[in-house]
Amino acid sequence: MGIKSVAIYTDADRHSLHVKKANEAYNLGPETVAGYLNAHRIVNLAIATGCDALHPGYGFLSENPQLAEICQRRGIKFIGPDAATILHMGNKVEARTAMINAGIPVTPGSEGNIESVEAAIHCAAKIGYPVMLKATSGGGGRGIRRCEN
Repeated sequence: MGIKSVAIYTDADRHSLHVKKANEAYNLGPETVAGYLNAHRIVNLAIATGCDALHPGYGFLSENPQLAEICQRRGIKFIGPDAATILHMGNKVEARTAMINAGIPVTPGSEGNIESVEAAIHCAAKIGYPVMLKATSGGGGRGIRRCEN
């Protein structure tokens, strides 16, 4: 395709495939998680290296509207949804409601947050067991539990 790629990485990821395959790679330092969470630093690096588009990867900033917002403000194409969409989709209840309103089929579930154990039992009885119980915001799959009863 003739597109030059620039990768970022922390010390722990220095031998990762994306680093080896990139035309250029820049170390963000030793902090494994914090290095990937500084949206301003990442966009500044993109501008300094001449990038015209930024892919957020998976997790970390891909689910944070700040990176998309900073890219837009600084003239870097963000490969992904805009900041408003990321913000909207970050809340499981809002995301589910948006999909229902758009006519997209969704997995059976509650109409919103479940406020009590009794409400959870009532909802699960309507859906049928087993059910998955998940925190509304964030977690990336942590905290999701299969409930048999």
